Order: sequence, then structure tokens, then C-alpha cells
Amino acid sequence: MFKLYTDKINTFKCRVTLEGATESTALARLVIEGQNHNLMFDGKIKDGICAVNIGKFKNFGDFKDKGNIKLEVIADDVYFIPWKSEYSVGQSKTVFVEMIEEKTSSKPPVS
Repeated sequence: MFKLYTDKINTFKCRVTLEGATESTALARLVIEGQNHNLMFDGKIKDGICAVNIGKFKNFGDFKDKGNIKLEVIADDVYFIPWKSEYSVGQSKTVFVEMIEEKTSSKPPVS
């Protein structure tokens, strides 16, 4: 499962090996599938590394906490889906608070 964070910049990176196709003309994009629409992010393939900058996922409030994500590669006019997975949305940092009951004294103050 691929994790998308709402509180930090998300970058998808993977190694891509193209055989019989030219890397310099290949296009990569990451597709995050929603119920009513999809988000597409263009990526770059350089020296065998595919990188896609997604940004902070808090800016995409219409998408649920889970869904499907896939990498599309177009190389020499051929369309590939070399990777797909489910995604989940969360935070990289969390804060928990536990309330401690403060007891007050029932005795009157001494003066």
C-alpha cells in the first residue's frame, strides 16, 4: 500500500527499465483514482529513475482515505501500466492528548 501524507510533500520514486524504447522520449504520469474524477501528475524518467512530485495531499479534499493509484508510462507510442497499488491517506506526524482530571481541594484555604 502506498502512503500519501497530508502534512508533507509527497514524491513518488521508482526505478524504470525500458527495453526497446528510448528513455529520453518516454512520458510518465501517476494517476490517483477518485470516485468521480482522477488526479494526474506528470513525472520524469532520467537515468532509470522515475520521479513524480505530488505535493501535500491535503489540497485534494475530494479524495477518500483509500483508493487506487497507478503509474502510466508511454514509450515510443506504446502505453504501459507497470505498477499499481492501493493508497491510503494519513499524516506523518500526530499529537495525542490525554486529559488529566485536576482535583480541587474541598477544604477552605487557611489565612
